[in-house]
Amino acid sequence: MERVKGSPIYERFLGFAKNVDLIEGMIANDRMFVVLERFFKGEITDFALINSLSALKSGKQFVAVSKKACHQINIIEETSISEKERNILKIQSEENRNYGITLANDICKKFRRDGKFFDEILEEFIA
Repeated sequence: MERVKGSPIYERFLGFAKNVDLIEGMIANDRMFVVLERFFKGEITDFALINSLSALKSGKQFVAVSKKACHQINIIEETSISEKERNILKIQSEENRNYGITLANDICKKFRRDGKFFDEILEEFIA
């Protein structure tokens, strides 16, 4: 983001988490990072990115960013799992990851000519 430092888009996100206790967002996982990396490298458009991320159906996460928020967190339940259950979950996780990446790749191919690339979006804000 160095090349857009001082631009309206940079300034908009600079103070994004300033003076807040809690941030809500989508869970960032391998599938999401693959698609985001392709967008920032200029391999896919914003339209392909949005459609891919929507199809991945990531859950929500909450991040406590202040001491006040951290002190209000209460663990309500802990669950132990066996080694067998852990291995099954690892296999399922890998299958889900591969499915998500394949799905995102298919969507990116479908929408490769629609939308704008990252550098085109940045140019609009620094022009």
